[in-house]
Amino acid sequence: MYVLVDEHGDVARGARSFSLSSRNVFPLRFVLHYAMTFAAEMKENKQRFLREMYTIAQGRFGVLIDSYDIGEKHGFDWETLETIVEYLEAKGLIVSYEGTLYASLTIKGVEHIESAQ
Repeated sequence: MYVLVDEHGDVARGARSFSLSSRNVFPLRFVLHYAMTFAAEMKENKQRFLREMYTIAQGRFGVLIDSYDIGEKHGFDWETLETIVEYLEAKGLIVSYEGTLYASLTIKGVEHIESAQ
């Protein structure tokens, strides 16, 4: 089985709008492997980010941290950093302030890290 992707690498929804060529058709196992690798990498990035916040805050909740500094240290691009912050905030592990990338751990975030150690 093969998967048709557009010029941005997104899976094509309607094959009528895409021409079939060797450059945009990939084996399904390749696409699934890529997606699983990306998901595993993102999961690890979230954990690294959270552990770094815990280290900077010295295990305390409510300490305001510039997420950009953590992202820069770990080589996250802007989109990855924004995704991580939004995810961790949605899970209740951090809280960000006024639509910025300044954030702090919540009690739940501290407990999450401590239970993983």
